[in-house]
Amino acid sequence: MNIIISDIENKEDKSLEINFSEIIEEFNTKTPVKADLNVQIAGSIIRIKGKIHAEVNLVCDLCLKDFTKIFDIEVDEAYIKENLNSSQQKEFELKEDSFVEDLNGKDEIDITDFVYQCVILNIPNKLVCDINCNGDGNINKYIKKESSDPRLEIFKTIKIEKDN
Repeated sequence: MNIIISDIENKEDKSLEINFSEIIEEFNTKTPVKADLNVQIAGSIIRIKGKIHAEVNLVCDLCLKDFTKIFDIEVDEAYIKENLNSSQQKEFELKEDSFVEDLNGKDEIDITDFVYQCVILNIPNKLVCDINCNGDGNINKYIKKESSDPRLEIFKTIKIEKDN
């Protein structure tokens, strides 16, 4: 789903309400990701605020079981229509409003990609199905046991004699 920036700029209040509901295949679920978003344009800044609700199928890092994690995410992102790279200014101080994405002249924003990125950035590094999960014996079959290279077996038979 794409929104065209000029369509929002032509509106009297320069804002657009989006009720997003799509199945995102990468999340491996049959439940659609839902989002209620408000897009507002003020000058060259485009701000997207709202809430995203997603159910994502994941695999536990400890027990390797499939589980579903529910995400309720508050978003507040800003885009800028003009180019951020100014050749005249070498250094500048970063402020709270400095963290924006440059559209580089694009005339539309992909809302599906925006929602996808918001959810992906909220998935934790360590995926655990339950706070009390201690793993499972089944994971041991995937862990490589200590083994030696068969070409080095000959060195186990070598006897070293000490000189007195």
